[in-house]
Amino acid sequence: MKVFIPNVNFNTVNSLSIFILTRPFFSESGWCNDDELKRKWNVINSVEYTSNISEARFVLIPHSINWYFEHNSQNELIDINSDCKRLNIKAYGIIVGDLGISFPDFSNIYYFRMGGFKSQLSSKNMSFPFSLSDQWVTIFKSKDPIPNQKNEVPVIGFCGHASFDIRKKVIEKLKFFKENCFRLIKNPFRNDFEPLFASAFERACLLRSFEKSSKIKTNFIYRNHYRAGAKNEKERRDTTIEYYNNLKDSDYIICLRGAGNFSVRLYETLMMGKIPIFINTDCILPFEDKIDWKNHVVWVEWEHRKNCAAIVSDFHANISNNDFIRLQESNRRLWKNQLSVSAILEKL
Repeated sequence: MKVFIPNVNFNTVNSLSIFILTRPFFSESGWCNDDELKRKWNVINSVEYTSNISEARFVLIPHSINWYFEHNSQNELIDINSDCKRLNIKAYGIIVGDLGISFPDFSNIYYFRMGGFKSQLSSKNMSFPFSLSDQWVTIFKSKDPIPNQKNEVPVIGFCGHASFDIRKKVIEKLKFFKENCFRLIKNPFRNDFEPLFASAFERACLLRSFEKSSKIKTNFIYRNHYRAGAKNEKERRDTTIEYYNNLKDSDYIICLRGAGNFSVRLYETLMMGKIPIFINTDCILPFEDKIDWKNHVVWVEWEHRKNCAAIVSDFHANISNNDFIRLQESNRRLWKNQLSVSAILEKL
């Protein structure tokens, strides 16, 4: 399977700024098929770069879609789309950032993104999983987690930014209000306005509802700032270890959106072989046509959040020990085998 990638300015571009799916083919002298580099990304036998677009099965757009619009380079996207239309192939790009901003559709270009609202987005938009290194291997020094046995009372985990601070709540809502005003001025007929969502406050409310339940055991670490406000390498390392220990020592993990309408914690939970409690706030999820996400999470719609503890308790009561173990193993496999760079490239 061959992929074509349009050229960039290799003398100035930072490899970390380009679409992650292009990085297995990136060198300072140009796109390449370097076995050592591809082996690092585990794409050694699956995908090959070609400089001839006529040979390609699909195209990867190297810069973010945002970049082309911010640099008045939309014509490059128009040219890519024209070539793909002529050859009857697809191009894939990435929209970056927390906010669910929309961009114009092209007939043969598909957008990967993490933020955004499913009801507002066209079929050209697809969710992209947050890219993670394997922290289980890095921190706990073994190949895979050992699944928890089912106990009568489930342990519900959460470590992160959650606060009842009214000042923070107001500031977060004002941020979205200002963004919506900017979008309204730019185009009053658009439909991609942001809900005024105070994520830290809503998380704290959700955690409190779990703490009131006698049918579950909570393992919560409330943080007043993102990453506990870590300011140096030691603090970042210590808070990271604390975070992953919280996941390791829990059965289920609460996964509710943050500043953007997506949950990085969802992918960290799968990586750790745990069971996400996924609070759906009109989210898009990766490869929904191929992955039945409701088989991997405890799914709770946002409007049912006040009953979340009861929903999780009932789920736990009705799952057998063997199925409980299999679900943990299945989630770890899902992250390793279907949400990696190599697995995504093979799906395109």
